[in-house]
Amino acid sequence: MKRFAGVRYHGVLDETGRNAATRSLRSAGAEPTSWTSGAGYTYASVLLGSECDVERIVAEGGRVDCPPLVVLRIRPDAGRRLAALESALGGPGRPAGVLEARPDGGALIVEFDARRTPLDVVVALVDAELASAPGRTIEPLVTLDDRTLTGFASSLLNETALDPSRLIETHLEPLLAAGAPEPAAR
Repeated sequence: MKRFAGVRYHGVLDETGRNAATRSLRSAGAEPTSWTSGAGYTYASVLLGSECDVERIVAEGGRVDCPPLVVLRIRPDAGRRLAALESALGGPGRPAGVLEARPDGGALIVEFDARRTPLDVVVALVDAELASAPGRTIEPLVTLDDRTLTGFASSLLNETALDPSRLIETHLEPLLAAGAPEPAAR
C-alpha cells in the first residue's frame, strides 16, 4: 500500500539536484509526483511504497512528513500587509499547527499540520489579516491530501458529512442535472 507524503530539502535544488534527489527517493522506495521550491527550501510530493526506507531519505537530507504538511505560498495583493500576515501566522499567537512562516520575496511561505489547524482556519486568518487591503493568491507547494481537501471543501460548502471518496460525484451530479455542460469526450 502506498502512502502520500511530503519531503522537504534545505536549499533550492536545481534540475541536476532534483534529478539526483529523484534517483535517491526512488532507490529508497518513494516516487516523487511533483517538485516546487520557496523561501530557501525544495518540496517534493511523494508516494511512499510499503517498504520505503524513510530513515535513508532523512539521512540524505530530506525531512519526511507523512501525512504531508500543508505548505502554502501566500501573496497578498497589497505587499505592505506581508509583515502583518507573517506576524499572525508565524508570531507568538500563531495557530497551534503552524510550524513555520517565512517571507519569500513578496509572499509568505507557511508550513502547518492540517490535523492541528485546518486549512480553512488558515485561509480565514489570512483573509481577516488582509481585510483592510483584501486580495491574495494562495498556492499550495505540496499536493494537498484527500483528508485536507475534503475538510476544506466541507467548510466552504457547509456540508459536514462529505465523504472523500465521493467528493466530486456528490457535487458534480447536481450541476450536470441542472444543465451544466458535460465534459467533452476524448
